[in-house]
Amino acid sequence: MNLKLQLANKPELQKHLFEKGYLITDNDYSNRMSEYPFYGNWNVTEVDGYRFYVYKTVNTFFQKVNDRTFFLIGHAYNPYTMEIDENTILKKIGEAYGTQEYFERMDELTGIFIIGSVCGKQIDFTLDASGMQYGCYGEVAGKQYISSHMRLIGDLCDLETDEYVKRLVAYKWYHYMMGNYMPGDLTCFKEIKRIIPNTYVTFDSSYHVKRFYPYHEIKMCETDEEYQQVIEEASRIMMNNMKLIPMKWKRPAISLTGGIDSNTTFAAANGVYDQYTTFSYISMYRESVDAEKAKEISERFNVPHKVYQVPETNEEVPDFEIYKAIFEHNDGDIGANKDNDARKKITLINNDVCDVEVKSWISETIRAYAYKYFGRTKFKEDLTPRDYSSLYKIFLGNRKLLKETDKYFEEYIRDTQLKEHLFNYDESDFFVWEMMHGGKCGLNIGVMKSCFDITIPYNNRKLLDLVLSVPLDKRISDQHHLDMKKYMNKELYDMNIRVVNLNETDRRKKAINAYYVVNTHLPF
Repeated sequence: MNLKLQLANKPELQKHLFEKGYLITDNDYSNRMSEYPFYGNWNVTEVDGYRFYVYKTVNTFFQKVNDRTFFLIGHAYNPYTMEIDENTILKKIGEAYGTQEYFERMDELTGIFIIGSVCGKQIDFTLDASGMQYGCYGEVAGKQYISSHMRLIGDLCDLETDEYVKRLVAYKWYHYMMGNYMPGDLTCFKEIKRIIPNTYVTFDSSYHVKRFYPYHEIKMCETDEEYQQVIEEASRIMMNNMKLIPMKWKRPAISLTGGIDSNTTFAAANGVYDQYTTFSYISMYRESVDAEKAKEISERFNVPHKVYQVPETNEEVPDFEIYKAIFEHNDGDIGANKDNDARKKITLINNDVCDVEVKSWISETIRAYAYKYFGRTKFKEDLTPRDYSSLYKIFLGNRKLLKETDKYFEEYIRDTQLKEHLFNYDESDFFVWEMMHGGKCGLNIGVMKSCFDITIPYNNRKLLDLVLSVPLDKRISDQHHLDMKKYMNKELYDMNIRVVNLNETDRRKKAINAYYVVNTHLPF
């Protein structure tokens, strides 16, 4: 059944459609605010020739500096200056507009947001460090659209899903290798492009994309002393973030597992444990081990911990099918969600868990995730579009689809000026950063916001840049994470708790790496 018709029969679920979203446009939808897809849940603010439609529980900030109005939708805080007020942050950034310092000030921010400025019909914008606030943009019938949800634009403009996207999503191997997301800057519509992290987009009669990071060579750690300095500085920034979070939210909770990412986040809260709770969930058997270890850690440091047991079957969850349809539509209808993931989200929605989840995503960027996933110790310095396609999905059975995907990655590399800005950075890190995180995790975060607000202490460009200077072997082995944990909380480190992802088996790595080697060497 059509989602619009389903929601007409379930008005209590209408609030979840495009929840926590935003739409910036020069079109006027004031006569549709009570109808699909807004349902009376959005506020509107007019700035120059643009209207900012924002979900009613999302914070929006505006600051006028000279002839420009600067905006920030979402949240941001600065662990370098310890500033938590977005208006103050935004004003300071706006005062540096037109200089390199404009971006350097943004690099200091932790948060999930879109930020930009408006002056008449000219508008420019970029995202938080890793694009955890998903963003897309485009021109439809002479009107400009910038949004958190590609399908919101599609629903308003009656857009048709791109034929390539239909074939890609229907391809049998599409769901394998890191889940559902589009290659390059694609969305499900030809008219709409994704905002790539580390670039900013300007509209002034047409759209232009310009990369602003990286902007210099990275100084790699060459001595033990330099490495220790990075560990201490990265730890200081993480601990500052964990101090700032309870200053912005009343009831922050760390989603805790036995894995190294959330362990390190928990270690960073040392000194403010009395201001946090922790939680875990069990949606499948293997997650019970994580929950058990999370409880052990929490009890050791007297932090209240709660485990949410997710129902084992869809039949146990009221309105499961319509919830799942909403989640998938919010994601862009670019692939089915796993049922246990949908049940988990519904469980968390229907429980008063916290004001904000402190999530440990993004650390994969600094943990050399591509190397881990493929079981490699080396990638080429100069990756080709075929390398990107091979990192993205398995295409051995459909070479036509592979060649089309190569083309989209070629356009991404060219249009975002990636090669010109790589300097001595590892290109595979940017696949993880801008494709896997910006393309996939940003969508997932958007759906998870139906449960509670979300913040990610790792999501800070200056912090990520710092830790990328650690030698590759230490990043692959996670030695830097272990050393940060030891520096921040020696007692937690000595507990020696680490639950390894069951998907990270040597057999799987060998198989997927064999595919990568074959696919990148075939001439067709």
